[in-house]
Amino acid sequence: MLHFSNEIRGLYPAISESSIFKAFYLFTSKGSLGVNFFFVLSGFLITFLILNERKNFGKFHLGKFLIRRTLRIWPLYFIIGIIGFVIFPLLFSDYFTLHDPLYYIFFLANFDEIWVGNNDSINFLTSPWSVAVEEQFYLFWGIALFALFKLKTIKLEFLISALYVASFIFQYLNWTDDKIIYHHTLAVCQDILMGAFIGVNLFHRRKWLDKLKSMRKIGVVIMYALGLMLCLAKNKLFGGQLIIFERSVLSLFFAFVILDQIRGAHSFFKFGRIKAFNYLGKISYGIYMYHLVVMYLLLRFIPFENFSVIASAGIFFILSAALTFMGSDLSYQFIESKFLSLKPKHKRK
Repeated sequence: MLHFSNEIRGLYPAISESSIFKAFYLFTSKGSLGVNFFFVLSGFLITFLILNERKNFGKFHLGKFLIRRTLRIWPLYFIIGIIGFVIFPLLFSDYFTLHDPLYYIFFLANFDEIWVGNNDSINFLTSPWSVAVEEQFYLFWGIALFALFKLKTIKLEFLISALYVASFIFQYLNWTDDKIIYHHTLAVCQDILMGAFIGVNLFHRRKWLDKLKSMRKIGVVIMYALGLMLCLAKNKLFGGQLIIFERSVLSLFFAFVILDQIRGAHSFFKFGRIKAFNYLGKISYGIYMYHLVVMYLLLRFIPFENFSVIASAGIFFILSAALTFMGSDLSYQFIESKFLSLKPKHKRK
């Protein structure tokens, strides 16, 4: 929805003055927080699964871990790269991008976004920045935990804390540069580390989690309401140098949501109970990677400027959503699932 509203605003600049659009944009402009939530969730899942693997199978197999991550991440990541750097340049004579394919090949797309993102109009080559951060994390975290398990001298909690402090210091030193604050690995890793923290605590069944599990429903509702208000008001609350606290505060809320959905005894709503959400979760990677490609093609071939604002918004939204969901579903069935079926299996000790 963030990219949809931005494209509509690009087609009709005057719409930015509309009070209705302003209210709509108040919500859609926070769509980028979905990436923050995904980072927290990813840090949690990977850390918990690694610890669980070591417990259940006697050891953590680094090679198999990296293979599993590769089979999940690489196919769509490189499909987008091939579209942006090979197929579209051959199809469209006026197509041009400043993005450097070498950074994408080596999973450094987030740094490429920092350096040229503001000057490049090819939006769909922006999406892979967060996937690049994920791949960097998987490689580093896999090696780091493998080493910790072997050495048995440094606690995982200490490593998480040290990296978290380093991220804070890095943000403080670069708080004036939005591109770095929102895309650099050392800045955004706070979200991942928060996820890793709750993953460790859940694995070890820390006592403080029992208090969260038994929280009354009214308390849970209040927490969700406060978190939502924080998200909506983040630009005002974390202005200026306070921006260095934005990620840490919001990641606390996202961590609460994850734990509440997993362990909460009095959650007012469990998203996993709805089959549609489970289906969307399955194809969510495709939705994230393909939606801007779909929007790019629609804007290129359909003369939306010849329609009214309402008609353009309606047509653009319906076509974007339908084609993205259709493409993501087909991608999962015929591409992603084929690679996922190759994942190496665990062997019990």
